This record gives sequence, C-alpha cells and structure tokens, in this order.
Amino acid sequence: MKRSICLFLPALLLAGAVSAADGLWFDGRQLPLKAEARACYLGFIELYDVDYFHTPTDDTGCVRLSYLRGFEAETLGEATREVFEDRHGADLAGRYRVELEQVAAAYRSVEPGDRYLYCLASDGTGALLRDEAVVRLPDAGFARRFMQIWVQGIDKAGDPRWGFRSC
Repeated sequence: MKRSICLFLPALLLAGAVSAADGLWFDGRQLPLKAEARACYLGFIELYDVDYFHTPTDDTGCVRLSYLRGFEAETLGEATREVFEDRHGADLAGRYRVELEQVAAAYRSVEPGDRYLYCLASDGTGALLRDEAVVRLPDAGFARRFMQIWVQGIDKAGDPRWGFRSC
C-alpha cells in the first residue's frame, strides 16, 4: 500500500501540467478524460467544474475540481462532512469521523481558478492534492466512499453517475 502511494504521488504533482484533453498521469499510467460537469447549488449557483479521469480495467480514477468561487477552508471541511453523511448515513460518517476531520484540517481556502485533485489508486487508497500531497487516505473503504462525493458510480456505458447537482 505504501509503495503505491509513493509511486503515484510524484505523478500527481505533474497533473496540473497535463491538459484535460490529453488525460492525467496517475498510478503509473495515463487516465483518459471520461466526463466533465459543472456543480451547482440550488441548480444555479455555480461552485466548481469537475474533470473525471478513469480507467475501468482497475477502477483507478481522479476528479479534478476547478473552483469558480472562493470558499474558506472551514466551509470546505463542513461541506465535505455534510455531503459524506448525506451520502453514506450518520453511522458511516461517525465511523470515519477521524478521516473526515483529517481531510477538513488539510483543506486550504480557495479562490476562483484554484484546483483540488482527488485520486483513487488501483489498490483502493486515495490522495487529495493541491499543488502537492495534502492528505493521504490509506483506508480503501473510506477512500472509495470519499470519491462518491463526486462520482457515485459508473453506468453501463462507462459514464459517471455524478454525486452532485450539475448545472
């Protein structure tokens, strides 16, 4: 598990230099861009753009969030906890309280144009990055559930079922 994290972190640091059209290098391979969407609150307040990169052979994937407005770090942490609990229930949110607090503590405030990248490795571990590794998520159960904040699953055509309301 540590080996996989060590292998993919340097590749993630280069992810900002790769265009969405070209794909994203992660976990030793280039992930193709599978879908793009814009997340909105109440259907019209634009929050961020999402680029989803995925390879179905081993379920490796990344979401790149490009913020359209500014948010304080505390707001990002609170929203993450709320969405996670809404998606997975209070019991699982309680079970993963430490991990959710770890993510919330790692967030930094964002301004329009800032990006976060969240990726799942082939071994199920995850990493949240912003210019550098922000937080590693070694628990595969939490890492996959965390991804479901943005991508709840994949349909039969290979397209994502978004976990947020798009515009």
